[in-house]
Amino acid sequence: MKRTVRDFVTLFNAFWYRDFPVAANGKISGSRAEWTTHIGICVRSTADMMGYFTYFEAGNRTDAVIKDARDEPQAIANVEWEWTQPFSPGFNELEKLYERRAEVDFSVLVTYSRKEHHQQNLERIRAVWDHSEEPLLVFLVCFEFAGHRNFSKLETHIAQRGVLRKVREQPALPWMAKGTRWSLQVQSGDERDSDSLEVTAE
Repeated sequence: MKRTVRDFVTLFNAFWYRDFPVAANGKISGSRAEWTTHIGICVRSTADMMGYFTYFEAGNRTDAVIKDARDEPQAIANVEWEWTQPFSPGFNELEKLYERRAEVDFSVLVTYSRKEHHQQNLERIRAVWDHSEEPLLVFLVCFEFAGHRNFSKLETHIAQRGVLRKVREQPALPWMAKGTRWSLQVQSGDERDSDSLEVTAE
């Protein structure tokens, strides 16, 4: 794994908890727009920490393009994020990234995966990226659905040369990360809320 790819994985997972749009003891629901904004902030913060610039809605309507700071900036990564799941009809973010994969060092997809559809989502990602030498980073926010999305974990996968492998996993919600200051948000009387998060229904 290239250093830039490894750094992006580490930093994005760290920034996922920073300035989280909801809290265990207060605002326990978030809208689709809030999560979309949160992902954009995570992408920009990660790129900034790596010394790069983020261009939103750039390069033929890509959600974000990360570029270096040369006089003639070079594209480092194309980034797409989507509320729907990869196996769903009309999900074209994978194809958009695949078509432009040769222009960048790596591509990034941030999306969601329902427990019952998780293997279908992984297979769709692997199938689209089957013959690519260029790597695709995939951040999957896993959830169960009961009238709303209950987030459980954030998985990081990398697809390359027909192989999709998981390289990292962490709780999706900061207060589920044991031993962290965020876990202190959950008092004994509120533990029932610590394992789920209500967001806008699908």
